[in-house]
Amino acid sequence: MHHQRIHRFCLALMLAATLVRFAGQVQAYLDWKSSRTTTLWRVDVDAAPVPLVHQTPLPAGLSVSAPAAQKADEPSGEQPAASGEDAAAPEEPSQNTPAEPSEPLVFSPEEADAIAVAGGCTYDFDKQALLMQPTTLDFSGDGPKILIVHTHASEAYTQEPGFTYEPSDTLRTQDETRSVIRIGSEIARILEDAGIETLHDTTHNDYPSYDGSYARMQTIIASYLAQYPSIQMVLDVHRDAVEDRAGFPAALTANIDSEEYARLMLVVGTDEGGLAHPRWQENLANALKLQALLNRQAPGLCRDIDLRTERFNQHETDGSLLCEFGASGNTLSQALRTARVFADVLVGFVNGVGAGT
Repeated sequence: MHHQRIHRFCLALMLAATLVRFAGQVQAYLDWKSSRTTTLWRVDVDAAPVPLVHQTPLPAGLSVSAPAAQKADEPSGEQPAASGEDAAAPEEPSQNTPAEPSEPLVFSPEEADAIAVAGGCTYDFDKQALLMQPTTLDFSGDGPKILIVHTHASEAYTQEPGFTYEPSDTLRTQDETRSVIRIGSEIARILEDAGIETLHDTTHNDYPSYDGSYARMQTIIASYLAQYPSIQMVLDVHRDAVEDRAGFPAALTANIDSEEYARLMLVVGTDEGGLAHPRWQENLANALKLQALLNRQAPGLCRDIDLRTERFNQHETDGSLLCEFGASGNTLSQALRTARVFADVLVGFVNGVGAGT
């Protein structure tokens, strides 16, 4: 009897040990499977595409994806990386955000004197009077207020690590995350974050044909204005083409707080070339106001305002402007820094106009 009890006790110990070992194996398996599932889930999330381009549906009858027909009609003067500055750029908060003005915008004669207006136009105008007169723009009411377009959507910058692309021509690309469309997307993002409803058209007007791009752009702008009469400003976003003495692409940069920014040039059209544009001085007045605010925020960032004989579709609204963000020798990261400053100042301009109504 005593031996039988010892035998049963030993069997019980062996069974308990087996159960403990089995339970440990089951738990190890569950832990392994849980960690494997978590890892796979993280990979799936990381691999999800991040939207880099703010796109708004076009008015009826227009298509973003359909290639339209590039600067002969009105001349203006490797694959995407997933790391580094490029990956963070779309989510980066706006820089140098100015305080929203609580008073209407006020300018001084000295600010007018500090702004140079160059270009081929021979018209006379009163720079101080234009800067200091009230704007005709009205940002009150519902509906989109700003339309961003790209007559030359394929314009791109000198490639740099993290911002490489497949060229469609010299310093041009159909990659919308690497062309001036990316600049428009950054501006639209900041305006929308500030509560300013913005439309961004990404039609490739300059591809496959460069000729006629401004005429095609005019049709698109007119369609937007017909559908959204609340639009007050049309910003045509470009990058300039400048060469050094050796014929290589030149960079136009401003050093602000130890960082390189692509210099910005506001281009204003007139009717001196023969196309109707009776209110061109209103466009110039608003360009002067924006440049004065930019000079307050980032001295040295702006080039001279370029007053041209061509119209550049700016007859469509009093707030229409052509904006050159850097030149072909600049990098996209430099241009994005400038885009953020410009967008922040534009927010202040819109809020200041609203404070004066």
